[in-house]
Amino acid sequence: MNSNSIYNSKFIEIKNVLVNGHKVILLKNEFDAIYAKNDSTKTILWECGSPFEFLDKDWMVKTYGNENKEKGTFENFNGEITTIYRKNIEFSTNNHIVLFDVAFAENNSFKIISHNIILDKNTTLEQFKKIFPNTEIENLESKNEVRTRFYLAKNMDDAFLFYFKNGNLDYFTLWWLLC
Repeated sequence: MNSNSIYNSKFIEIKNVLVNGHKVILLKNEFDAIYAKNDSTKTILWECGSPFEFLDKDWMVKTYGNENKEKGTFENFNGEITTIYRKNIEFSTNNHIVLFDVAFAENNSFKIISHNIILDKNTTLEQFKKIFPNTEIENLESKNEVRTRFYLAKNMDDAFLFYFKNGNLDYFTLWWLLC
């Protein structure tokens, strides 16, 4: 962790982040080249939509037809998204792009490119507070767990969330408000 940098913003843009040295959004063929062997996959219906509907809208329209307001999704899209599991990290895909979902800090790192800040299993909550002086700590149900949040942009609820357990970074996720 580079503790020389101070990050004052309450926002982190997706394009300013690397997870394990890779972009948060990858084309499926890029992802397959980087993560050649996955532990497992699971395809399920996402009933409240998905970030692919706006992150990959052109491809979704080309592949599934125009948006159908009554249906709440694209004309020929069944709403199924595949989750890819690999060594304590999860990704989601619409079979065109792959999006980072969640990673446990044990084997994974989160980098803010602009400030050369790297967060991983060695990041303590006290270090985090020094690097991110404007972060708000949210208490969770368990007294030894807290969460911090960095929105993707102003006027958006979507955010990177960082979970700490017993004073150390436990996992981080890219969270979307879809319903």
